[in-house]
Amino acid sequence: MIMPSNHSQSATANDADSGASDLSEEIEESCCDASSPDCGEDAAAAGGEPAESGGTCPTPMSWRGVMKKFGEEATTAVVNRDGYSLYCRAWGEGEPLYFLNGFGGTSELFVLTAAVLRDEFRCVFIDEFSSEPGAHLPPRTVTVPEAVADLFAVADHFGDDVISLYGATLGGALGLAAMDTQPQRIHRAALQGGFAFRHFSPAERLLIGLGQYVPGRLQHVPLRASVQKQNHGLWFPPFDGSRWKFLAENCDSVPLRIIARRAALAHQIDLRSRLDQITPPTLIVQTEGEGRIATACQAELKSRLPHVEDFWIDSTGQVPFLTHPHRLAKLLKPFFRGEPLPESGSAPPAVQDVTATPIANTTESHDD
Repeated sequence: MIMPSNHSQSATANDADSGASDLSEEIEESCCDASSPDCGEDAAAAGGEPAESGGTCPTPMSWRGVMKKFGEEATTAVVNRDGYSLYCRAWGEGEPLYFLNGFGGTSELFVLTAAVLRDEFRCVFIDEFSSEPGAHLPPRTVTVPEAVADLFAVADHFGDDVISLYGATLGGALGLAAMDTQPQRIHRAALQGGFAFRHFSPAERLLIGLGQYVPGRLQHVPLRASVQKQNHGLWFPPFDGSRWKFLAENCDSVPLRIIARRAALAHQIDLRSRLDQITPPTLIVQTEGEGRIATACQAELKSRLPHVEDFWIDSTGQVPFLTHPHRLAKLLKPFFRGEPLPESGSAPPAVQDVTATPIANTTESHDD
């Protein structure tokens, strides 16, 4: 079983969660700060309204309203591959921006960020399984070349010769592989928690191998809720228990075989010798709460990729696309436009001092 990783935060997370369930489930996060000149515009694009006082900070985003609009407006497609199918949705207008999944959850975790971007970008989401009746799990783990070919097959289906990418954890690594394989088709890529190589211990490799044959979903794993809460709970809006429930239910819905196959795919990836030759402009997005292993992996990317920028986002945790979608979108918009980035926050000294040393083992696991 591959579960989220982070430093210990369980006590604080529990404090943040206490009382949240007593509030109205329609109350949502205050997603951007009032100093942003386009804050109200972003909120309106996502289904919110400008605040009555001040006029700049939006009414907090309602994720239920966003998901309803997404379901009504997104274009759906099934792209058939060799013995399996890819379930795809596209939402918005403009340049194509493809979101690549991490180890846990489905592409719906990206929808709140896409809601803020969809007026400028056609956001494309890809899942390798579907909960729809009649859909079947992929019969095997794909190889890295097959996964990259899958991405470009979806792009071909939507008529996209050149695309931009946002990849989280495993999605960041596959984004690197795509940039290495067909750099002419990648305009720009933002990688959050990405890596060129992740070491898996013998015990982890054994679990990955066994997990590919285990029935059931993540919800059936004992203690998974407490691990999720420890690793992610602190970073969610403390007055909105419903959004945390969205993350938990989304991740719980993923079959264990899919999680194990994603981890097996990650185990195949080793792009360390190729980093100097990956040429598309790349943004390394680092977040508070990412953990030591992720920080070391991203330090390697920052030091080796030839056309790289980096940005530190504090107080968002490992799923900023869900906890703070407006903050993330205000970073992604200028990057994908080729404009200067906003001023980055300062990482804590413990993160700034990490270097890309070889990783001997990982007691931290590999989820987003």
